Amino acid sequence: MHPIKTLLALTALALTGCASGPTVPPPTFPGIEQSDKITIEDLRPKTESEKEIFSLMITSDAYAIYRVADDATKPTGPRLLAHRAYESFPELANQPTIKVLHFVTYANLQSQLRKTSIVAGLTGPIGVAVMGTPDYPSSQVVTTPVDSGQLEKTAGDEEYTRAYFTEQENPSKSPVNVIYIETEMLGKRVASRCLVPPVTGKPNLFLVEAFDMCIANHLALNKAAGAQTAAK
Repeated sequence: MHPIKTLLALTALALTGCASGPTVPPPTFPGIEQSDKITIEDLRPKTESEKEIFSLMITSDAYAIYRVADDATKPTGPRLLAHRAYESFPELANQPTIKVLHFVTYANLQSQLRKTSIVAGLTGPIGVAVMGTPDYPSSQVVTTPVDSGQLEKTAGDEEYTRAYFTEQENPSKSPVNVIYIETEMLGKRVASRCLVPPVTGKPNLFLVEAFDMCIANHLALNKAAGAQTAAK
């Protein structure tokens, strides 16, 4: 395998929580079978469930950005979304269908891998191994509502730009996951963007745990939309 591709794969494993070691098992979700009655109408573009590395060229704007496949977690993101919605909205018993228009995860490793590549050029692979992986400052997930049209505009050749972040969002330029969710349920259509940096108090964060945090925030936006409608 190409050395940069190998490095990208290893870093991706660490970012998604798969490298947290055998003593830290992935979380389980007891009772998830209770939400089997919820129908997920998957309206996503097919590519959103598939893994893709957008570029291995260090000079490319898409370098070290990749899309995470659905099968990277168990349960999948949409399935966990249905379960948490079932727990949060008793009224789903009467309308047990959730339309999932987008649920897609990107990993942005640009800053980390560009820095590693520069160090490798100066010190060689042994120097890189000795220096090890940097410890990034930890913070919290940040979820914001977005215009779903934004996602349509960045489909195709510009898709990798969905993984970009601002300096204010991630001043330390840590590796991050960026998760987009758009749903329609109970008459409300909500789209959100969730930035997941290294999380305070979660040194071995699994991707499915990041999903859980982002889903909770997304459902809170849905509740807020419902409350605004009721107040009118």
